[in-house]
Amino acid sequence: VNIIKRVRVKICGLKTVNDAFAAVDAGCDAIGLNFFPDSIRYISTDIALEIANNLPPFISVVAVFANANQSQIEEVLNTIPRIDYYQFHGSVPELDILKNKPWIGTLSIDDSMSLDFVQKKLESISNQKIPPSIILVDTKSKGMFGGTGIPGPWELISKLKFHHPWILAGGLTPLNLAKAISATNPYCVDVASGVENTLGEKCPIKMLDFITNAVCKFS
Repeated sequence: VNIIKRVRVKICGLKTVNDAFAAVDAGCDAIGLNFFPDSIRYISTDIALEIANNLPPFISVVAVFANANQSQIEEVLNTIPRIDYYQFHGSVPELDILKNKPWIGTLSIDDSMSLDFVQKKLESISNQKIPPSIILVDTKSKGMFGGTGIPGPWELISKLKFHHPWILAGGLTPLNLAKAISATNPYCVDVASGVENTLGEKCPIKMLDFITNAVCKFS
């Protein structure tokens, strides 16, 4: 019996309503809106609200932060009710301010780290008082929080023991996605730079190719 595994797809770093529509038309499950001011993919809450308000139903909206302070998070909480998940890179805030909104923990790793070290980092994220709903595994790069375009250590990732659903990110493209999924077996994949023509400018064709390749068949 052939079983089709439906790997979910998050397109991150969308900056315009048109790019969001293209991601939805390509078949994404979630979009990421970047609120890290130093990122090339940063958007204001006004633009984020416009994107969120124009999305169709059943598309999850993720607010992405890096070392965010409480006031930044509360501004998004109060301005954009349509946000479904909060994703934290770097420091994690006092999670009580989310008022029961689910959050995504981030595990940043590279191939210099041992399996035991990474597993302990993963356990630390998973066992917080308010645990994450899902964990994103990304490639560690000095001074950057996601969107590096650098593939992660897939062999190391494949040996980790996860207690939550998890997302594979880091250097994914339409060309390497099938290999990455086969190697690591994630619940979801996350892409930003891998579906762009230039930094911050999403390509509808690349998004469609990426999402098409995220459907893997197993027998």
